[in-house]
Amino acid sequence: MATDQRKIVVVGAGSGIGAATAAHFHEQGDHVLAVDLHPDRAEASAHAQCDLRDATQINKLLGSIGGDWDLLAYVAGVPGTAPAADVLKVNYLGMRLFVEGMLPLLRQGGSVVTVASVAALGWQERQNDLAGLLEATDGDTVERWQAEQDPNYPVYSTSKQAAIIYSKRLAPSAWQKYGVRVNTVSPGPTETPILGDFEESMGKDVLDGVKALIGRHATVADVVPVIAFLGSPDAGWVNGQDIHVDGGFVAPLTVGAPIQL
Repeated sequence: MATDQRKIVVVGAGSGIGAATAAHFHEQGDHVLAVDLHPDRAEASAHAQCDLRDATQINKLLGSIGGDWDLLAYVAGVPGTAPAADVLKVNYLGMRLFVEGMLPLLRQGGSVVTVASVAALGWQERQNDLAGLLEATDGDTVERWQAEQDPNYPVYSTSKQAAIIYSKRLAPSAWQKYGVRVNTVSPGPTETPILGDFEESMGKDVLDGVKALIGRHATVADVVPVIAFLGSPDAGWVNGQDIHVDGGFVAPLTVGAPIQL
């Protein structure tokens, strides 16, 4: 094995941003473990199946892969068209359990990058609302928490808000104890196989409005380099951050109308 070869775990490598992330690292010569619910054809050194709704499967997988990993890229996610419990278990709880299990397996100087979403906009104002979810460490508790929530609030947004808040809270401790950085990447609408699901759950007119504002949706080629940067030594002092990869459409939502040129 080449001394400069890195070891990368990509969770959610079956399609979309996850498959592109696995291919990126594989093509540059890294050892890539591609993890997905179903058998996948991701470009990778090894493949593993895992149902991220099942803590037992997560623990079993992590107990079998050994240590000395450089990067965990948690890209797995299900859209709001899926059952609410699945959205929360995969996008938030499964991520949390996978990350916490990986921390001892990552080398000092390693990194965790979770793909969140600009759909998490407003997470700062929902920290108290999400306190019960952020305390949950098992699927039953997550389901009981969701059963008490407003069914009209998008559960996908909730799941990504929780992922961002959790990652920010974890980042200082992960750095102090393990020397591992924890960051999130929040893409805007992206041309992947589940874009249609987002159009159904969020409204096609909403996503078309985003596209009209900035000219196009993102592609995986826009997102993967940001994941790669955050997972690299070049980002060695970037920790606890959420990086928007959205072409700039969120910016005027938070600071006022775009300046006309």
